[in-house]
Amino acid sequence: MELRHLRYFIAIAEHASFRAAAEELFVSQPTLSQQMKDLEKELGCDLFERAGRGIRLTGEGSVFFQYARKALNVLDEGQAAVDEFDELLRGRLRVGVVQTVGAYLIPKVVSQFSRDFPAVEVRVAELSASQIESGLHDGSLDLAVSFEPVGQRTLSHEVLFDEQFVLIVDKRHAFANRKKVRVVDLNETPLCLLTRDYCTRRMVDAAFLEASVIPTVAIEMTSVEGCLGVVESGGPATILPHLALSKRKLHAVRIERPIIKRSVCLIRRNSLGESRASEAFSGLVREAAVDIS
Repeated sequence: MELRHLRYFIAIAEHASFRAAAEELFVSQPTLSQQMKDLEKELGCDLFERAGRGIRLTGEGSVFFQYARKALNVLDEGQAAVDEFDELLRGRLRVGVVQTVGAYLIPKVVSQFSRDFPAVEVRVAELSASQIESGLHDGSLDLAVSFEPVGQRTLSHEVLFDEQFVLIVDKRHAFANRKKVRVVDLNETPLCLLTRDYCTRRMVDAAFLEASVIPTVAIEMTSVEGCLGVVESGGPATILPHLALSKRKLHAVRIERPIIKRSVCLIRRNSLGESRASEAFSGLVREAAVDIS
């Protein structure tokens, strides 16, 4: 079994397509198919099966996928450790960020890091908090900017700042001239919120439950930008962290009773020491966080 077999197998599994994997890997489909036949012959089982017009992993393939990904992650970590001996910072850094933070903190950090360390390839993925914790555990992420993990002894975190939620409205909204509002005041107020897949939404729901109010959710979106766009277009108000506003010409109303806030943190695994690339990136995140707070 060769390393390329694992890389090819993982690409096919993630894309659920030989064609898409071939395009990503810059190899021909016949070559990719032959490599998988060789791998299946060596393992003594089928790794893929047809599903309509696409393909999917067999039971054996699903099991092998977990081990193959772990193996490549370990090899990548080994390469990063070797790169540490180079005077020039190089290699790859995989960073996970939650959506609200990614919108206003990460672009500045990534741009500066790229200028300072052009030989390091940075991959930033916007993920949910639970996906980030899973990625740190399985080694597919090196570092993350997310919310404080609860009960995770295998992860270490460093609080950067607290994020406070606000009601975001346009100038025509009934609450546009108010400086603060209680959650109970939002009873029957139409809202545009993120879906329940996001920690942001679950925190909003918890605050309404505490205030014994049922939120009137008129619209659900899957992105912060989508929620803000709805408000800008004259739609319902939204509830998001204050910093999500950025430079938009919208009005923020402080929410009280209860206050909705959470800690934004740098998170990494405890099992390995921090690489030079990760350390440098973390430093830039800290600097950007000081400017925000």
